[in-house]
Amino acid sequence: PRITMLRCAARRTAAPLAAHVRGKRTTGLVGLKVQPEARSVLEGLYTRTLAELEAFPPTAEYRKVVESLCKDRLGVVKATASVVEIEEKIGAGQVEQLIQQAQDELKLIPTLVEARVWESYEGAPAEELYVDLKRRGITLQRYDIPMQPSQDFPTAELIELIEAAPEPAPEK
Repeated sequence: PRITMLRCAARRTAAPLAAHVRGKRTTGLVGLKVQPEARSVLEGLYTRTLAELEAFPPTAEYRKVVESLCKDRLGVVKATASVVEIEEKIGAGQVEQLIQQAQDELKLIPTLVEARVWESYEGAPAEELYVDLKRRGITLQRYDIPMQPSQDFPTAELIELIEAAPEPAPEK
């Protein structure tokens, strides 16, 4: 019996190690499949993102931030052979999630370029926008204005709380 226990213990510790060496079978996230070539996919996505950012002026804050992030992550991906190490060093989820983030960033760039977000806004002042939205019945939460308690619903001080009635004992 003692040998059997040792064999069982050895199998239990060897199984996760063997699965790790072979590669993971699931991300554990619904709808997110394992990417067996995650390292090369990430390298390609970060490289494409850096190329797409060339459409922004070098002084644009968005370009600076995303370029820095992509260069850092691309450096980690190129310098690291293990997917687990990439996940640990970047610290932003599993490689499949990193792939999803990079794809989302790539989709966003053309929209931002088209809107020329680096140019200063020359429309109506913010106060005029708020007044217009309020006139049309659209409300925005402004964090620079303290929230007032609602006048439509009573607050705790105005409500008398009573104990719930005890449940009747079940009949036998």
